[in-house]
Amino acid sequence: MVCTIEARKLNLSISKSNSKVITSVLYDPNSISLGLIHSDCSISLISPFSPFSISSISPQTLISPPNSSACFVPLKNPNPNPNFQGCPDDKDVVFVTCGPYNGGNKVLLKFYVLGKCGKFGGVLVNCSQNGIFFDKKLGGVIVDVSHGMKVMLCGCVNYFVVYSASMAKLIVFGVRLVGDGKRELRLVKCAVIECRFPIMSICVSFGFLILGEMNGVRVFPLRALVKGKVGSSRKSRVARGKVENSSVERKQEGAVELGERKLKTLNGIIKPVHERREFGKNGTNVNQFKLVANGYVHNVVGVPSNANADDNHHSTVKPRSFKLRQDSGEWGMQFVSFSSTVDEGRKSRESQNTTTKAISIVAVSQQKFLALDSNGDLHVLHLSKSGSGQMTHLPSTIQVQQLAAFPDTSANSRVWISDGLNSAHILNMPCSDATDNENNSNSEELVSHCSVTEAIFTSENIRDMIAISANTVLLLGQDCLYAYEIS
Repeated sequence: MVCTIEARKLNLSISKSNSKVITSVLYDPNSISLGLIHSDCSISLISPFSPFSISSISPQTLISPPNSSACFVPLKNPNPNPNFQGCPDDKDVVFVTCGPYNGGNKVLLKFYVLGKCGKFGGVLVNCSQNGIFFDKKLGGVIVDVSHGMKVMLCGCVNYFVVYSASMAKLIVFGVRLVGDGKRELRLVKCAVIECRFPIMSICVSFGFLILGEMNGVRVFPLRALVKGKVGSSRKSRVARGKVENSSVERKQEGAVELGERKLKTLNGIIKPVHERREFGKNGTNVNQFKLVANGYVHNVVGVPSNANADDNHHSTVKPRSFKLRQDSGEWGMQFVSFSSTVDEGRKSRESQNTTTKAISIVAVSQQKFLALDSNGDLHVLHLSKSGSGQMTHLPSTIQVQQLAAFPDTSANSRVWISDGLNSAHILNMPCSDATDNENNSNSEELVSHCSVTEAIFTSENIRDMIAISANTVLLLGQDCLYAYEIS
């Protein structure tokens, strides 16, 4: 088999000052947008970005400092309605940044939408919940959490999360474009996770929120966090890799108002009491009330409903977020350790050695994720459709420092790994998703079928790495970006 590699050095004509160095790179494949984070905490946005059609890069949007973290949030509607002007296009994307406000006592979120002209611009944000407020003078949303020394952002389609280490809180937000001109955003706080253990990395992809912690990762089903639990009077929890019902009743989450004949549950779902458990002859729910996530009919998280509803009416409904503990074991949460065991919480692991950290997590396919620990070892996380998780150690002859992958559902996926020095290696992984009964046998087959097929050597130390397609990777050296495409 003959492999062809095309390489290109990209000259970054961003600043004449030698003190302004690129420290990390962000990329959104949906809109073909590139984000460059600089050492002075400023950010350059480039769209569209095509590494093999240009030799130099001139940034189109410059975001002034301070910016402590940033992420792209693609906007999509799973059930688009051509008659509804708020439905996003395929290439709509929001760039979110965060920074300190009021001396670090709070967090300031700023939102930049990619316009028709190909440039990012500021946008108005509509939010009405407690703890978040849009300030027109600042042009951003003030979040009532402490910034402290560390704040992390991570985004996926229609959602992003904010983690404050000093407040030990992780907030899940939903966002969508509204208005005729699509120049306004609707922001909803969906869930707040009270963190008991520190978080080193975050991955939100394929319907999962995965937190990198000590000795393993914690997995949350994203749907349960943003839409709440419907149809069961008990919370679900994961024990020994299987979804079960806990003994905690839903009466702890809502309150019945007999005077108005309403049942208020989490996330703004409102149903009459007499319709709570009405089912048809075929076992289906005959309620006329559909799932309304966070109080919206045509809501921020893309749950379709009657398309004739008015956005002005939706803004009068105040959304509600719910809280849960990081180690509660509820809502389908599970902790998967690097030793391939599953726990609801973390109590049995508190006495163990906590020196190994999950410092990076990337999605490989719908049911496979790759985690990098602080010792430079790789671990494959398998998530089955039933909710169980399993971790498989992936042997490696190098101490991995950087990890990049482009999520792909094809037969094989390329994973880029680097030792942080002068080499990058291409790891081919089979991406056939297994059933629950096949996990054990397929874990051994996965290790035997994984192989490093190519290697790239550079003259500069690799400081960051990001995959922009299944065959293309960007390597950040000391001063320049290098693009490599394999065919």
